[in-house]
Amino acid sequence: MSRYNINVKELIRQHFPFKLGFATQAVADKLFNGFDDLQVLPTYNELTKVSVMGTPVWDFIDLRPSYIEGTGEQFGGYSFPLETTIEPIRPKKIVETDIFGRDGNVEELIALDDWQLTIRGLIINYESTDYPEQKVKELQRICELKTSLLECEGALLTMLGIHYMSIHKLTLTPSIGYSHIQAFEIEAKSKIPFIITP
Repeated sequence: MSRYNINVKELIRQHFPFKLGFATQAVADKLFNGFDDLQVLPTYNELTKVSVMGTPVWDFIDLRPSYIEGTGEQFGGYSFPLETTIEPIRPKKIVETDIFGRDGNVEELIALDDWQLTIRGLIINYESTDYPEQKVKELQRICELKTSLLECEGALLTMLGIHYMSIHKLTLTPSIGYSHIQAFEIEAKSKIPFIITP
């Protein structure tokens, strides 16, 4: 059996910024103090992955081996660093129509749009303070694959029914003060294979 801590105070601070007028500091303190004695929760699930620092990782993002349609090459797959998070957003396709003499507008739901996926992570050289050049080049190569359909796997992705994605944009953000760390952000979309049968 594994044990882990949930920092409820920090979670609430992230989602309800009190400086924006959500509540006064007195109310915030009273709310937060209720979580001081929160017990560590047990889990009976086996850990699938553990980071280099020994931290349990409950989710992961892997790109599975596949055939690249644009070049004909075989892609061997890629596992994103365990220091990676994914933020999925599911928009809807809605047509809004104004009607003369009527307040507001009429909305017509056309369909659900693809999931918009923001993948943020860190590439860290744990061996030295040298820049992780090879790992950054590997990530760059993944994002430059000439395909719009990459098979993906992950606990959250599978739960949401996402099995394929297309990568649209890679941003390598500066990590000031750390020569051995490269932060990155990827914008991607979920995809459903489009198969034409004769």
